[in-house]
Amino acid sequence: MNPPTIIVGLLVLAVVAAIVIGQIRKKRRGGGCGCGCSGCPSAGICHPKK
Repeated sequence: MNPPTIIVGLLVLAVVAAIVIGQIRKKRRGGGCGCGCSGCPSAGICHPKK
């Protein structure tokens, strides 16, 4: 492999890693739901009763 291919691959990997890390952080803060959860069968998993 030549250097430009390696650089582009690393850039793509960095973007994917940033997206995954952002999603994990959002979930830990209690976010992540994009809509109402009233009809979702898994609402108890995302929003447990406190």
